[in-house]
Amino acid sequence: MQMGTFNGQEFGKEVVAIVTDYLERTLSPIAARLDAVEARLALLEAQAGATKAKPIVRIAARSGPTT
Repeated sequence: MQMGTFNGQEFGKEVVAIVTDYLERTLSPIAARLDAVEARLALLEAQAGATKAKPIVRIAARSGPTT
């Protein structure tokens, strides 16, 4: 029995297809749960009358040179 030559492009395509399929099957339930959580958060924010405000970032001023 003689083996054919290795085709790196075909091998790469096969690996990418397998990994892509696996990730889609594995992550789709997580994405659905995340969508549900975000929808619930938006509903709760609307009920509370909350608005999205930019966070306040405070940085201490330095009086001397940095080292």
